[in-house]
Amino acid sequence: MTITSPSRQRADLHRPRFHLTPEATWMNDPNGLVVIDGTWHAFFQNNPHGSTWGNMSWGHAISDDLATWTRLPVALPCSETELIFSGSIVHDAENTSGLGAPGADGPLVAFYTSAYTPSHPTTPGIQAQSVAFSQDRGASWTFYENNPVLTRDSENFRDPKVFFHPESQRWVMVTVEALDHCVHLHTSVDLLTWEPASTFTHPALDGGIWECPDLVRVQVPGDESAAAREAWVLVLSTNPGGPAGGSGTYTLVGEFDGRRFTSDAAPQPLDLGPDCYAAVSFSGVDGDPVLLGWMNNWAYAEQTPTAPWRSAMTLPRTLHLEPGADGALDVVQHLIIPEGIPTLDLEMPSAPAELATVDAGQPFRLRGVLSTEVPSRVVLRFRSELGTRQLVLEVDEDGGVVLDRGDASLDSFAAEHPRSVPYRPQAARSEVAFDLVVDRSCVDLELDGGRALVSQQIFPGAETVTVLVEAAS
Repeated sequence: MTITSPSRQRADLHRPRFHLTPEATWMNDPNGLVVIDGTWHAFFQNNPHGSTWGNMSWGHAISDDLATWTRLPVALPCSETELIFSGSIVHDAENTSGLGAPGADGPLVAFYTSAYTPSHPTTPGIQAQSVAFSQDRGASWTFYENNPVLTRDSENFRDPKVFFHPESQRWVMVTVEALDHCVHLHTSVDLLTWEPASTFTHPALDGGIWECPDLVRVQVPGDESAAAREAWVLVLSTNPGGPAGGSGTYTLVGEFDGRRFTSDAAPQPLDLGPDCYAAVSFSGVDGDPVLLGWMNNWAYAEQTPTAPWRSAMTLPRTLHLEPGADGALDVVQHLIIPEGIPTLDLEMPSAPAELATVDAGQPFRLRGVLSTEVPSRVVLRFRSELGTRQLVLEVDEDGGVVLDRGDASLDSFAAEHPRSVPYRPQAARSEVAFDLVVDRSCVDLELDGGRALVSQQIFPGAETVTVLVEAAS
């Protein structure tokens, strides 16, 4: 079956359609994710003056559907003495901070890390937590005159994620001491004065540095043997020490009482691919948390072949918890896939076969079921006048499902990180469902009903893609 196979020139060969990218500059961590009045706001680490890391400021984009994004001017610009590192935004609906206009709906309050430069007159090299606020739903921002609002006189104290805890009627700020592998929790009644509450560390996550913590409340469905309840998930990024090498993101399931997070669970990878870092949740969401991650890896981020723009965000994903076979709670995620993407539901043949040819310049989606009992390969063969490349979804000899991009780019890219971590179902199942979205240079894969996700960048620069099923080599 052929959907389309056009031959045409493309002005922007690698830019995805449904993954957020900067217009013509550098992007990294998502910041200040918030939904308000039905509009999704994604702020992000941005170099307004180049396509590599530097001049850290907050870029800004908005969306009505989490699929198509409108880029806006830089929201929080850096200065000679202060870089604007990662953070979060809350809607202070009751104006507990007093930063809103009298009689108006409460302001949006942004928390960011002030990374003071060597030229700062009083605290050169220090990282501290600061505030900016908006009284017009994020269109313009004012820096708080008494910044910073929280400091430890540390050079690596950063990435504030703030949320309201209704049971204690207090705001909670989650931060990290990046080199100490330690999460710090503070609480406040007014968003401006913060008191220490507790710290958290975990011996299984001791590689590299810790960054971008998030603490989210998640509902746990009940069944015949247990009532529905809730738990908390700490999302934490490490660089290096990621599941697929380089940087990556983990989750820890536990409990939170308004001051202290506790967990006796083992860390679970948020994503088995190499390209999901600094993932955090949107504030203002009713129901299941919605997360967005940076679709890149610090091992090679500045080498992605897309200049002048560089980097993208993953597709957003919802986060859930389900009781596992061993009694522990498993993290389950579902991609939020844009409506209208052409979809192929693959019937896996018993012999090698060519199944379809599609337009590589347009997003497309493949769904099917893999047998874990026999090694096999679903091959996406990208063709252009410059050559043929391929992305391979395969079942290995041990029944693990792997996404291999080792030959998926025109030029050598991330050669030391070609494959995802194998996914092996915990239960003895003979089949694994897959849902694969390809959006030019961005690949998002959901496996086994959301029990694993894989994010990968590829740069084939192709005109058409042929989908084949092959016997494993």
